[in-house]
Amino acid sequence: MIRESFTLKLSGHLFDSEDLLPKYVDLIRELWKNGYRMAIVTGGGSLARRYIELGRKININESLLDMLGISASRLNAQLLAAALSDIAYLPIPTNLDEVFRAWSTGRLVITGGFQPGQSTATVALLISEFLGIKRLIDCANIDAVYTNDPRVDSNARKLDKVSISELMAILRSRTVAGTYDLLDPWALSIAQRSGITIYVIGCGKLSSLRRLITEGTSDGTVITP
Repeated sequence: MIRESFTLKLSGHLFDSEDLLPKYVDLIRELWKNGYRMAIVTGGGSLARRYIELGRKININESLLDMLGISASRLNAQLLAAALSDIAYLPIPTNLDEVFRAWSTGRLVITGGFQPGQSTATVALLISEFLGIKRLIDCANIDAVYTNDPRVDSNARKLDKVSISELMAILRSRTVAGTYDLLDPWALSIAQRSGITIYVIGCGKLSSLRRLITEGTSDGTVITP
């Protein structure tokens, strides 16, 4: 059971599912009203990818492409906050100072990206560090961290538990294809310096999130600082 405050990072892929998103809204509201306190960071998903791909075709520079992705992630945050307007803080915070002011109100804080060059995973870790939160749940587009991309390698082995140092070594050796989509080295370094434990679970299984929060049982990967 996770009774202390935690950060919830939601994959942008979640916002592509008209069936799954309403269930997340209901679960988040239920958890909040039962006393679980969290800050939420949303990814940009297919909306961000579409605009970035289109932008590249018309020669927009990388920093401005990042801003398109950030705008998409903030739109997803706005959508979620609007659905949870009875408990969520509005407007959407866009930097750490605004996050702190929003958190101080006691309402549910939901954000997207902050600035170019940062993944939303990095934003989630920065918020965790800033607020003194020691647990981050990453509801990703994959159900765990593997030794290779399981979508292309049938021999990929799931890692039930791994330290940040071990995962950084794997990232440097490039043996985990697609891990950047989960956690980039900057995000991991923030978790390491502040002693933040990360739980990677699949966003497609709502039961995984409920079980992790209410029972403390993870069927994904636990990344220790």
